[in-house]
Amino acid sequence: MTAPSWAELRQVGFAALDHAAAVRAATDLLGLGWGFGDPLLAGLNLADFTAPIGPDTYVEVLTPTVPEHSVARWLRRVGGASGWVLATQVPSLDGVTERAAERGVRIAVQTHAMGHDIVQLHPLDVGVLLELDELLPRDAWFWDDVEAAQAAYASRSAKVDDIVAVDVAAADPAAMAETWAAIIGLEPPARAADGAAIAFGSRTIRFVAAAGGRTGIVAVDLHVTDREHGTGRTGELCNTLIRFV
Repeated sequence: MTAPSWAELRQVGFAALDHAAAVRAATDLLGLGWGFGDPLLAGLNLADFTAPIGPDTYVEVLTPTVPEHSVARWLRRVGGASGWVLATQVPSLDGVTERAAERGVRIAVQTHAMGHDIVQLHPLDVGVLLELDELLPRDAWFWDDVEAAQAAYASRSAKVDDIVAVDVAAADPAAMAETWAAIIGLEPPARAADGAAIAFGSRTIRFVAAAGGRTGIVAVDLHVTDREHGTGRTGELCNTLIRFV
């Protein structure tokens, strides 16, 4: 295994069968401005809405456009909407596929997109569709030079300005956290009474016990701009708890 590296959480993605309703719910709850579409997803039969939260984090809502899409089949099993994908930035993908194989984790996608190498780990093995994007420098991201994204950034949410944490539920939270850290090449997770946590830059992925058999993304913490009146509230987006902190 290589020396511990770093990872930055850049994007949280939600999936839903009803695209218009999910986008409207996200826009209303989070005070989102203009969004834009990932230019690569239309060719994969996925409608996409991505909107900036802060300077370098984004919320995404995607919907399969054909009924027998694998995401559509999964959504029908889990109630029509759910947290779906975490997109993270890493400095290198060297050794990722090998370490995944050692842990029995399948590679769902391995490709080259917009000039960068991408690996997506299978959600059945790591709880979510975990995307690792090799991209430098550390403060760069895919959308920096996309004209539609720049326009969206200019009208970004005034209600929230960062993704603080994401809760991922698993049958064995500590083991799942160790699997993520080992594959990505991060420091071992910090243990907690109810699970474990990994630092993704200034943001945190918390691994918690699955309740009622539900695994995957179960909660997202968003930093509110109104520090006097905005904290402590909650909402729901695509059957996922949203905490305003």
